[in-house]
Amino acid sequence: MKVSISHSFNTIFYRTSLPLVLLKGVFYLFFFRSTQATAQEDSLLADSAQQLVKAKDYLSAFRCYNQLITACPGKGDYYKNRGIVAFRMGDIPQACADLKKAEALKANDVFVPLICDKKLQLASLNDFFYQGQKLDSSLGYRPFYSLKDTLRGMLRPERSCYDVVFYDLAVRIMPAKKNITGKNKITFKVIHSTPVIQIDLFDNMKIDQIRWNHIPLVYKRLYNAVFISFPETLNEGSLQEIEIFYHGKPAEAINPPWQGGFVWKKSANHWWTGVSCQHFGASSWWPCKDHLSDEPDSMRITLEVPSGYTAVANGSLQKTEKAGLFFTRFTWFVHYPINNYNVTFYLGPYVSFTDTLKIGKDSLRLEYFVLPHNLGKARERFAQAKDVLRLFSSLFGPYPFIKDPYRLVESPYEGMEHQNAIAYGNDYGKETYRHYFNQADDYIIIHETAHEWWGNSLSAGDLAEAWLHESFATYAELLYMEHKYGYEEGYLNLLRRYREQIANFWPMIHHFGVNEYAFAGNDIYMKGVAVLDNLRCTINNDSLFFALLKDFQIKYKYKIVKTEDFVQLVNEYTGKNYTPFFKTFLYTTSIPVLAYHYRQEGDDMVISFRWEEAEEGFFMPFCIRDEKGTAFRIEATTSWQTIRLSHTRTFNFYTQWVNYQGVQKNAYTYYYTHQTTSL
Repeated sequence: MKVSISHSFNTIFYRTSLPLVLLKGVFYLFFFRSTQATAQEDSLLADSAQQLVKAKDYLSAFRCYNQLITACPGKGDYYKNRGIVAFRMGDIPQACADLKKAEALKANDVFVPLICDKKLQLASLNDFFYQGQKLDSSLGYRPFYSLKDTLRGMLRPERSCYDVVFYDLAVRIMPAKKNITGKNKITFKVIHSTPVIQIDLFDNMKIDQIRWNHIPLVYKRLYNAVFISFPETLNEGSLQEIEIFYHGKPAEAINPPWQGGFVWKKSANHWWTGVSCQHFGASSWWPCKDHLSDEPDSMRITLEVPSGYTAVANGSLQKTEKAGLFFTRFTWFVHYPINNYNVTFYLGPYVSFTDTLKIGKDSLRLEYFVLPHNLGKARERFAQAKDVLRLFSSLFGPYPFIKDPYRLVESPYEGMEHQNAIAYGNDYGKETYRHYFNQADDYIIIHETAHEWWGNSLSAGDLAEAWLHESFATYAELLYMEHKYGYEEGYLNLLRRYREQIANFWPMIHHFGVNEYAFAGNDIYMKGVAVLDNLRCTINNDSLFFALLKDFQIKYKYKIVKTEDFVQLVNEYTGKNYTPFFKTFLYTTSIPVLAYHYRQEGDDMVISFRWEEAEEGFFMPFCIRDEKGTAFRIEATTSWQTIRLSHTRTFNFYTQWVNYQGVQKNAYTYYYTHQTTSL
């Protein structure tokens, strides 16, 4: 769901300018007319206000509408137009109040954006992301969290007592019955002596047996958790191995990849099957320690599928062999740590082609598995992956999984960042599918490839911090657009589009230990992009900013990372305290408000300003433009500061709701504004 504000008003504003003489005449009219205006004078002032809007002089237009509303408080069109101007100025509360007033006064063609109605916004977000579940206001309008959620999301003693070293997963997939059978051999190291451990498997899947040292073990199931009891205490530091045999019909995806599960489709009367389970859970189809904080050092995935089909998984293909009369066995080996939701498979009548990319001294094998009728389109479309990989290797460090091929696999759902086996379902750039400025640059290839660094190599330990995956991967899209189209038409263009979709209903980091659906509202994507751009703007040193990103990625390669790790690194790199910056943007729904007050002193405009609705110690720049069109990058804090703009009688802020053309580099930040009556 897209909630667009700025584009809703584009038909009102034109890219024309007024001669300075006419503008001065408008100022004269504004400053010297009586508030007891005649109808003719009101009409003249309203026309002047519209001319000021066309000239993008929103401050002066706002003052005109103030005058008109004072004279005619019952005229809804004046409130509507002032509300539109307030949006352009970034004063969202004022804009919402005016548009609601205009609606109450039955003004013509009033559009009240969703951002102005929290109840309606909640209902819309609830329907889309939570399918109408009852949300608990005491939890910040999240679903009520039960024991089932904490069993899945919390590191209880039965989980924290051991560390997974290796998974050896073998699964037979039977599409005609939509059924699987399998076993998983789990090798783990005991961290704290324990007689019981917890693994996870959805309760619709049947466990046939659990064995340890050839001994069947007793286990107890509680929701989707499985508590395994050993006949003796497992000693700290020991290496243990259990084997779990199971079968069943995995849950089918409702709306993959966002609501996950198995996808059973057909293409040209052939089965085309896959799975996506990022939030839903890997334990929906295979037994594992289903918590982001624990990744095996490596993994084997063995898939048995009906003969005639190809089974693709993560890592490198080790061998293909017959498995009885009717099945073929594909054995894949992952040479690196992998998080559980990235473990995947694709079954289909695939054809494949390969390529090679030189990255420094390394050669990276590229593999592509597609449906036969799409082979020509895939060869053309997937060629851009090389440019994407080159750029990201330059920005974030070498491709992190060089021992395993980079792979795109045509999938029966839109996409997913499965490690070394990216799901591609963007239909080769058809207009109905997500894209950027044109059909040439493929969103799935760019975004999901970025996840090889952000989410797959460096990984969060709890879904509450999924912004460390999604914000950085989405921001990488902007960097690719900047690389290809330039800072303004590539980077800023996409930045503005993405900021339009910020819901800002839930904090980006909310509840830990409950497997929270952090994707609700999409802010870990869209607001996350704004946060990282605001950080780049505030640091105002691109060399330092990009060195910071690369160092963060390399330092935590193949590791579990927390938000605090990134904040600490930013503070160390810059020598400044960015903690208030991150607290404001990540842990609250507050948007920094630039409070300002101005006065005319001769030919100069004197402006005082500070940040409000932000943590004490918060600092960030903004950009302002004088009447001559000159832009100024200004750094603001939570304390009042004053600047003087020479030879100008008006100014405008570069906010999200105006065009970015002419903005100073590293100054197009995301914020609201509010005019105060005095300091």
